[in-house]
Amino acid sequence: MMLLADIGNTRVKWAQAQGRELSGHGTALHAGLPPAGIWPKAWAGLPRPQRIVVSNVAGAALAQSLRVYCEQQFQLAPEFLTPSSRAVGVSNGYLDPAQLGADRWAAVVGAFSRYGGPAGVIGCGTAITVDTVNGEGRHLGGLIAPGLAVMRRALAEAAPVLPADANGDSVLFARDTRSAVSSGVLRAAAGFIERVVAEIRERQGAQVKWLLTGGDAEALQAVLREPFTLAPHLVLEGLAVLAEARP
Repeated sequence: MMLLADIGNTRVKWAQAQGRELSGHGTALHAGLPPAGIWPKAWAGLPRPQRIVVSNVAGAALAQSLRVYCEQQFQLAPEFLTPSSRAVGVSNGYLDPAQLGADRWAAVVGAFSRYGGPAGVIGCGTAITVDTVNGEGRHLGGLIAPGLAVMRRALAEAAPVLPADANGDSVLFARDTRSAVSSGVLRAAAGFIERVVAEIRERQGAQVKWLLTGGDAEALQAVLREPFTLAPHLVLEGLAVLAEARP
C-alpha cells in the first residue's frame, strides 16, 4: 500500500493506494499552523505504507517536517514529485519543466490517464490554475490567477471596511456586503475561467474535456455556464499513475 499526499498552499489531502485504486481519503488544513504539529494529528492511526509519494507546493519547512515525521513514524523517506520533461505518455509544456508546480503536473497526468486528450484542468484552490493537454499527451502550458480567498483578502486589504472572511450567499442582487463580495469574487473567477475556455476552444476545437479540481471546485461549478466534470482527487490520481511508473 502507498500513501499519497497532495500538499497545497492551504491544506493537505491524502489517500491510500493499491496501484491506481485510491481509498481512505482525508484532508486537513495546514495554513498558519506549526508544520511539526500537522502530521501526528492528520495521520494518527494510519497503517505503515510501503511508499509515501508526495506533491508539495507549500515550501521547504512543511516538506522537512514531513520527512522527519515519516522517518520517525514509518521508518520511510517520502518521495517528493519533481516535474519532468516527460512521463507516462505526457510531455511537459514548460520551457523549464521543473518550474511547473508538482500538483499541476500530477493533475495533468491524472487527467490524461483517466480521460485521454484533449483535456483541460482547472485547479480551484489558493490559486486558480489552468492547464491543457492535447490528444497526443502534450501539455500546452497554462495560466495562474488568484483564487477566491486570495481575491477576498486583497479586497479587504485595499478597502479595510470590507470583510476579509466574506462567505455570504451567492446571489446576483446581493443585499448585504458579505454576499456582495462573495458573489462578486465568485463571478470574477467564473468569468476568467469561461474566457479562457472560450479562447482554448477557438484554438483546440470543441472536444476538450474540462475538469474542475480543488477546494473551491464545487462553488465555481455552481455558477459556471460551461459543462465541467468534478475531479476532486485528480492530483492524487496522477500521483498514483506516476508512482506506478516508477516502482
